[in-house]
Amino acid sequence: MESPQTTPTPGKPPLRRKGEQTRRRIVDAAAELFHARGVDGTGLDAILRRAGAGKSQFYQHFRNKDALVEAVLGDFEARLEASMTPLRGEIATLADLERWLLGFIEELEALHCRRGCPAGTIVAGLHESEDGYREAVKTCFAGIESALTPVIADLQARGEIAATAPPASLAAFVIALQQGAATLTKAQGEAAPAREAIRQAVALLRGGAPP
Repeated sequence: MESPQTTPTPGKPPLRRKGEQTRRRIVDAAAELFHARGVDGTGLDAILRRAGAGKSQFYQHFRNKDALVEAVLGDFEARLEASMTPLRGEIATLADLERWLLGFIEELEALHCRRGCPAGTIVAGLHESEDGYREAVKTCFAGIESALTPVIADLQARGEIAATAPPASLAAFVIALQQGAATLTKAQGEAAPAREAIRQAVALLRGGAPP
């Protein structure tokens, strides 16, 4: 999923536009490196080299690395929610939801199945004492669940989903499915098992068996 592009707002002072572009480069560089190496395996110097930015520019936008992690997670949440926007108006069947889920696996295939979900990669590197990261991750997934819940409720109302569990519970199930499928793809180095898991889960939703 590509990062949103920063479009300069007409009338903004050039220095402000430049600052927004620098922040965007830093967040994009961090997202790429966190995804590839994890948070612990990524130093600030590596992020700034990739972004073409200096430490003084970094501290103009972020108080520390924790704040950058929060920004990366917030960006990921926003991109996922944006990808759901068409679903809210256009999804009519479970097949549409299945295609949305399979789209994540296709992205991982494009990366040769060597990476998992960006947010999941950050979660995997969490230590017991890193409550700041944990709260940021919780906020990220809560936002995704909030965006997905009305989609599930609509499918239930249409009779596409026979399962009678609350929409929020089914949304959490779908998120867990997406995360598990991403981990499976990375672990096995191929996408076929994850695709089959998604198909079987969708069949359970369609048939009404408790997921």
